[in-house]
Amino acid sequence: MSLIIHAEIHGLGGRAEELRTLLAEHAERSSEADGCLGAVASQPLGADVGEYTLTMRWDGEQSLRAHYASNDYTHYVTNIGELLARPSDVTVSYVDREVRATADLSQDPTLQG
Repeated sequence: MSLIIHAEIHGLGGRAEELRTLLAEHAERSSEADGCLGAVASQPLGADVGEYTLTMRWDGEQSLRAHYASNDYTHYVTNIGELLARPSDVTVSYVDREVRATADLSQDPTLQG
């Protein structure tokens, strides 16, 4: 069963660039970790300065726990606290099944004879 971690991160506006850099580095390092299926740090459209999201996919709880025990995660946790306006809102989703959606182009007028 894979896991999706979604964190809404609430940074201090005056230190938003530092936070953006830390999140980008953390996402890049995490995406290279064993068991990580992807990691993305972003700023939602229309978000206030300092508001970011971090989304990660892991192949299972064991990989996630190994990540939490890693030096990279320790570096992240050690440095993020002073950049936050308040604690992050984090959701962990357990995914037991996933289906990739495909577009149905049968109604596309450019494909009609």
